[in-house]
Amino acid sequence: MKIKVKGFLTLRKAMGDRASLVVNVAEHTIRGLLRELSNIFGENFRDLLFEPHTSEVRDHIVILVNGRHYRNLPGNLDSELREGDEVALFPPIAGG
Repeated sequence: MKIKVKGFLTLRKAMGDRASLVVNVAEHTIRGLLRELSNIFGENFRDLLFEPHTSEVRDHIVILVNGRHYRNLPGNLDSELREGDEVALFPPIAGG
């Protein structure tokens, strides 16, 4: 199943500085997609996204599925993805 992924700022850099890519995932959940992306992009990506001791997504990371925050979906990270869904990954943004 193919999912379009967009990474922003530091996550985009960790994804090879690509604006977007299409990932073929075997496990059809947000969690499965994040595992697949970690396998593709390695330790730097994984460290930005996950807490080191719990492997849970860091609180400050925003993940949108078709414009909806994953925390507002019924299964959170275990929500099912569908062919063609778009997932956007945002690191914390600071400014002033």
